[in-house]
Amino acid sequence: MRFIHTADLHLDSPFLGLTAMPTSLWERVHSSTFTAFQKIVDDAINLQVDFVLISGDIYDRDQQSIAAIDFFTQQCERLNKARIPVYLLYGNHDYHVVHGTDSLPANVYVFGNQVTTTVLTLANHETVAISGFSYDQRWIEEDQINDYPQKENTVWHIGMLHGAVQQSTANHYAPFTISELISKNYDYWALGHIHKHQLLATNPPIVYSGNLQGRHKNEPGQHGYYLVESHGKKLVPHFKAVAGIEWSTVNVTAIPTANLTEFERSLSQQIAAKAKKTPFQLIALTIEGSDQLPSAIRHLLTNGDVLEHLQTQNKANNNWWIYDLLIHQQSSLPSMTDLDENYWQEAAKQVFTPARIAELTKSLAREAGLADKLAALDLEQLKQATTQLLRRED
Repeated sequence: MRFIHTADLHLDSPFLGLTAMPTSLWERVHSSTFTAFQKIVDDAINLQVDFVLISGDIYDRDQQSIAAIDFFTQQCERLNKARIPVYLLYGNHDYHVVHGTDSLPANVYVFGNQVTTTVLTLANHETVAISGFSYDQRWIEEDQINDYPQKENTVWHIGMLHGAVQQSTANHYAPFTISELISKNYDYWALGHIHKHQLLATNPPIVYSGNLQGRHKNEPGQHGYYLVESHGKKLVPHFKAVAGIEWSTVNVTAIPTANLTEFERSLSQQIAAKAKKTPFQLIALTIEGSDQLPSAIRHLLTNGDVLEHLQTQNKANNNWWIYDLLIHQQSSLPSMTDLDENYWQEAAKQVFTPARIAELTKSLAREAGLADKLAALDLEQLKQATTQLLRRED
């Protein structure tokens, strides 16, 4: 048996904060979620997989664009012509009350809003039970695992779930524990919601496929799907990268020069030496040693002129684009007393955590657009900015 596990397609994601790009590059970035899913469909057809699983958040918003719906339907039809079934559920971004298959092709099975199980018989006569459910609202705070049946008389049983491991607070996304999933005796858990691909357990595989394409700077690295194959009585997942664009950070060192052209040329050369050749890189550039530059160049760095000039110079670059420029400063601000510093560091450990931020912003997170911006928060940068403000008050 061979199948594909994917999730969190987020088709038509808005890619916040990149509107200053040249039109051709923006179109490439904006279409990257579509391109990544098309690659998965290509692979499914070329590898002749038995079926495809999609564990939620096919669309980026509960109100989907016509372009996203048409594209997804077309790709499912390609799989239909190749006689490859698709099993999908909706998550917290594309939640809705399910009525049938939502006009999708005949090969698509859509899980309803209650946990249900469907059984597929493969060409080799093995049976595969697949269990899952779709969200009918943005938040599902109750544990749903009790509604999943135990494995019984099928050769294979797979669980599909869009959710998050149970935390002490802020359990908004179908919370579960790993021990609960293991207790069902399934052969594989195809998870969605977390955008970093990872294995929570190996026996059986409990797997987040991650999203197909990083959508902001807090989703760096490669993204893709899992190709899962049977080996004896086990299912073994293999990660396959498909993202055409990768978010990354490049650190460079300022050379001590008063010549702006020489300075910018040095930056570009350092980036070219350090940036990956593929896939296309969206780079946050961090400059070290800016304190040794003359005040005129430091001013051009801080007011955004250098970033804008570098973007103009590199608009035809096929390997990378600088979307942000950060200056690493040797702080000349007044220092806190040792006692204040110790108290602040201890407090910061408790304040600047994903759980605390989620708790403080939970009313805002109900709005999809604001939820995306909150998800893109860089907690370390927020902490540093707060620290500098405190020191200015010192």
